[in-house]
Amino acid sequence: MEHARSDSKNMEWSGALVVVRDVLILFMCLLTLVLVWLVSPQLLGGDAGNGSIVPASTDVLSQSNAMTASSANPLPADTGLTANGVAAAETPAPTPTPEPTPSPTPEPAANGDFSATFPAADTGAGALCSYQSDTVRIAIDAVRTDGVTYFVADVYVKNIDAFKTAFADGSYGRGLHEMPLKIANDNQAAFAVSGDYYGAREQGVVVRNGVLYRDAMSDDVCILRKDGTLSVYKKSSFSSLDMLDDTVWQAWAFGPALVENGTACDTSDSRIKVKNPRSAIGYYEPGHYCFIVVDGRQSGYSDGMTLDELANTFVSLGCVTAYNLDGGATATMVFDGAVVNRPVNGGRSSSDIIYF
Repeated sequence: MEHARSDSKNMEWSGALVVVRDVLILFMCLLTLVLVWLVSPQLLGGDAGNGSIVPASTDVLSQSNAMTASSANPLPADTGLTANGVAAAETPAPTPTPEPTPSPTPEPAANGDFSATFPAADTGAGALCSYQSDTVRIAIDAVRTDGVTYFVADVYVKNIDAFKTAFADGSYGRGLHEMPLKIANDNQAAFAVSGDYYGAREQGVVVRNGVLYRDAMSDDVCILRKDGTLSVYKKSSFSSLDMLDDTVWQAWAFGPALVENGTACDTSDSRIKVKNPRSAIGYYEPGHYCFIVVDGRQSGYSDGMTLDELANTFVSLGCVTAYNLDGGATATMVFDGAVVNRPVNGGRSSSDIIYF
């Protein structure tokens, strides 16, 4: 009888334990659900109040990327996984940056417009004399070396119209001559050099500012075309009929040629080979020119140059073409209403100038 009561009590305790166990299990499940509900929005980066998904902080992403990049054992490049083992999205290869196309060498402007190569900046910094405008840039330097003094003018023009010539007394004809300074001032020239003194000869091609005045060939002829190119032609290879067309802007007849294709010419046939005052024009490219005036026949100041020395000076400056103009006492450079150089015996009158 006692044994039966003991079994009955044991059964009651067992049933109670089962109930307690079930209640505990149910409680733990409910607690788990509540915790999941409370924590899951934060895990998703969302707002528990409204359930919207907010993008993760950029700073956090940056830190994550930094840590991945600094990992002591970086992943092999072909795994396709990030450091945390998540498959990485395929990133399209970046489009290669196109190689820049080199700018073509400027072709001569048929209309005489050299805006593409005209300097935007002042070219006269540190020069002896400087003239800078929207259409012309001029820088003049004096050089004293080996017993000679000469003046170099670096000239840019935006348009061929700025490259001008003028006659003495404002007229074409023999027997007309004035000092280069007067001709320059009469034409309000900022800069000028003496020309080829065409009026001292009956022959020689004369084209000034696009107008043909004389086509009788003498020796070498130098032609500046409206496209800005400057070329020298030998008498044997020159045809007035073929070459003196409406593309010619200026033409001078004195010579000889000093530089062609960047190389000094042979001047051994010249009649005057000794050192003398000189005046000459050089050419770099359309719209860019060089003028040299050499003082001479003045002991202790300047002996002058031979034609070979003058040619080599132009070559050293990088000129492609150069041509000798009238020298001696005629050789004069004018800037801003005054003579820059020291012409021998005070200078000499001439029939024409080149000016800007």
